[in-house]
Amino acid sequence: MQGEPIAGRRARIYRLWLVIPASGMAGVWLALYERSPAAVPSPQFYILCGTPGSLKALSLASVLSLVTAAAVCVTGTVRAFRTPSRRPLRPMLHLAVALVLLVGADSMDYLGSGIAYRAAVRSSANTDSCESAYHVTPGWFFFLAPEDRAQWHSRAVEPR
Repeated sequence: MQGEPIAGRRARIYRLWLVIPASGMAGVWLALYERSPAAVPSPQFYILCGTPGSLKALSLASVLSLVTAAAVCVTGTVRAFRTPSRRPLRPMLHLAVALVLLVGADSMDYLGSGIAYRAAVRSSANTDSCESAYHVTPGWFFFLAPEDRAQWHSRAVEPR
């Protein structure tokens, strides 16, 4: 019995590069988990009387960034399996793009938290009629503790 040809064994070994972009999916799942209510035992909310348009745009861009990161990881995994390569450059590029998108999603959430904080400070006089709330996601890369959020500059709290 001769066994498998050398080219077949190499292709099978090179297909193992699919682990690299597939590991990016773990980052995507963790990013989705950190945005879920189960991840934060005592979530922080900002009460808003009206949701600013820029906050809606940032929230949508953050979600699209997570979906795109997942698509990049799946595409990289499928490409690594279907067309094995000797070098791990393509799978590494897919992983790098996915990580950049995850960092971008966290930065958009951070910017959204700042916008929501400033909008909440502006509308803090009459919060009884406000029905909108913004859930602050903790983030990995741009995390500020709630007590440190007071350092965000806001023209609404400046003396006139």
